[in-house]
Amino acid sequence: MDMKPKQLTALFLALIMIFAVSAQAAPVTEEPDLTINAKAAFLVETTTGQVLYEYHADDKLYPASTTKLMTALVAWEHCSPGDMISVSQQAVDGLAEQGSSVFLKAGEQMEFMDMLHYLLIASGNDAANALAEHISSSNSAFAELMNEKAEELGCQNTHFANPSGLHDENHYTSARDLGIIAQAAMKIPELREIVGKTQYKLQPTNMHENETTITTTNRLISRLKDGRYFYKGAYGIKTGTTTPAGYCLIGGAQSGELDYITVVLGGEKDPETGDIGCYTETIKLLDYAKKNFSLQTITSADTPIQEVPVRFAAGKEHTKLVAAADSELLLHNDTDLSQVTYEVDAVSTADAPIKKGEKLGTAKVFIGDTEYGTIDLVASEDIERSDALYALFQVQEFFKSPLFRIILVVLILLILLLIFVSTKRRHARRRRRARSRYSSGHGRR
Repeated sequence: MDMKPKQLTALFLALIMIFAVSAQAAPVTEEPDLTINAKAAFLVETTTGQVLYEYHADDKLYPASTTKLMTALVAWEHCSPGDMISVSQQAVDGLAEQGSSVFLKAGEQMEFMDMLHYLLIASGNDAANALAEHISSSNSAFAELMNEKAEELGCQNTHFANPSGLHDENHYTSARDLGIIAQAAMKIPELREIVGKTQYKLQPTNMHENETTITTTNRLISRLKDGRYFYKGAYGIKTGTTTPAGYCLIGGAQSGELDYITVVLGGEKDPETGDIGCYTETIKLLDYAKKNFSLQTITSADTPIQEVPVRFAAGKEHTKLVAAADSELLLHNDTDLSQVTYEVDAVSTADAPIKKGEKLGTAKVFIGDTEYGTIDLVASEDIERSDALYALFQVQEFFKSPLFRIILVVLILLILLLIFVSTKRRHARRRRRARSRYSSGHGRR
């Protein structure tokens, strides 16, 4: 086929336009009005993880015997219930001089579970030392395990120097970190059960012929003394007192389906009333939580959050994204739920077919400027795919694909080659005709 130069130019421009069109088509809570008379305090609801109150919660402070909760947590990970713990002379040496009561004797053997009860209920420093030596051969080596566990849990302001909490300037933690440790420990049912016992009978050992009854140091759960700090719903957790640390208490209490953990560090004893600050302030925190906070539904299941465009669905251009489930938050009773807003992270376009309940995104939930969590967003309806629309889309995608561009380039090259060959042939024919006419003219002469 012979093509004139104008035809060649027109074809080439048309191909360029097709190529150009296909390329362009590719498209925490404010601190409440609550005064705590202690060096630091922390209040968290454990089922939601919501921090309800904090006061100097990240200050590095001495924890006294609240340390033993971490000792128990590490010991639980390294021992079995039937293990026998041997008490060395080193485990009991010097404790009496530091003001500690000493029950265990050098050479005594006690089952692990009894030792754990003695550690957490009666707060035995000798038990802490014996467990540390059983696991790590020395208090300092065991303290390294404690520090490793603290780091694993996400504690930021903690360093342990011994397993008992006896004073050491290099032995400190924070109210928030103790709250983190307590939450981890209370996930272990056996530890939670132990810290809730007011009394326990230690079984006879090779050094004690008879059962020995130990009594909790935690007056939050016991009426055995004067009962003034007994708190309904409380289940533990651990006390601690030294002169540098003051009166310390990790408290735990349930109220309905809610579970609270409190930490008070550096409480004082009132010289006039005799009130012990770690208990009075813990009760303040628990009362504050129960009085001022409740579970509130901020988003019900199927609540429309956002619309998104839909592709490949005949007669359906948009669909609604809805909350996947009811979302409850533990909120202050004065919270204005009309201020709830969402920051959506979802598909920009949903492709049919779509199943009702299919997850298509998430949304951060805000009340005012405070973020309270993230919810899943799902499709609100079933949407069938139109085969015709999908086929058309596939054709369009082909024209935008690299393969089409390669084919187009090859086609252009073939056309150019065809034009070149055709032109060469035409020129050759012209030369042959010219020579033929020339030869004929000379022949007639």
